[in-house]
Amino acid sequence: MKVLIVLLLGLTLALAGHDHHHHESYVVKSHDDLVTYRSYCAEKVHAGEELVEKYKKWQYPDDAVTHCYLECIFEKFGFYDAEHGFDVHKIHVQLAGGNAEVNHSDETHQKIAHCAESHKEGDSCSKAYHAGMCFMNANLQLVQHSVHA
Repeated sequence: MKVLIVLLLGLTLALAGHDHHHHESYVVKSHDDLVTYRSYCAEKVHAGEELVEKYKKWQYPDDAVTHCYLECIFEKFGFYDAEHGFDVHKIHVQLAGGNAEVNHSDETHQKIAHCAESHKEGDSCSKAYHAGMCFMNANLQLVQHSVHA
């Protein structure tokens, strides 16, 4: 379960590209929130049991259902919307945890922004998926640490 939380949080970081300036009031989400979001999103996109089992193992196939599943997760976390894209700041706050000081000019923040900026092609679901996978591939250790902290 913790691994999935870390993955999703990391993916959301990767997808940040738009500064909404609402991060000051952002409430860090819990593991229970993730479980709720995961169930909701799997049902919303009609992900079959086989896909849901893959998601639990950090396996995110490059297919339309998975793309929209991850977009839904990011939306539920408050990191993404189709009109504005990703909120890098909120993602960074989530990864850092509720009481941590977040430096939005650090390397982590820049990596998140880079992934979001370099994956702007395709529909909303595709953008969310590809930016998230970019971040996960570049920052897996950081993402894993954020969930266990």
